[in-house]
Amino acid sequence: MIFLMMCFVIISLGIAGCTSQAPPVSKTSTIEPSEMILQSSEIPANFTLVEKGQRNISDMNDWALDHGWKKGSYAVYLTNDPNSPGTVIEQYTSVYPAENITLIVPDTVNSWKNMTIEDYDVNVSLEELSLPTIGDSSAALKYFNKTDNSQMYVISFIKKDVFQNIFTNGTATDYETAKQLAAVAAAKIK
Repeated sequence: MIFLMMCFVIISLGIAGCTSQAPPVSKTSTIEPSEMILQSSEIPANFTLVEKGQRNISDMNDWALDHGWKKGSYAVYLTNDPNSPGTVIEQYTSVYPAENITLIVPDTVNSWKNMTIEDYDVNVSLEELSLPTIGDSSAALKYFNKTDNSQMYVISFIKKDVFQNIFTNGTATDYETAKQLAAVAAAKIK
């Protein structure tokens, strides 16, 4: 009996030693949204930066403000390829309170999916795409316009307290490029 009790104590001490807690991982980003914006060197070579800046509270809708939007940045790149006129890459970065961040991707995707057909031209379809997880949580959508064969991919993701949307829009958009851009953007969040 003493032997069994000794074994129990030794095993208990071993387990206690194995369960020491690691330092907590910060759920707050340590860099500004402007530092999270993709740089020209991270975008395909045939795109040029046409606009970049800070997002202000006046730019945000009630939904974002109700979820505690704090600050953000954006960038817009346009193709300089004459065979793909109007093809655009857009990135929008926002910081939210850590306690609300997990709501942002599902709420955003659901709001897009739940829009009625009256909100779109009847020639536009919406499809949810499978996506390997980017950041802490992510989702992807594809819009297709049958009128001009243009399409738009939207990848939304969160990492720490940051929410990002990456859009690729035009006649020569590519889902693989959109995923690569989102992965690079997520890796920048520290």
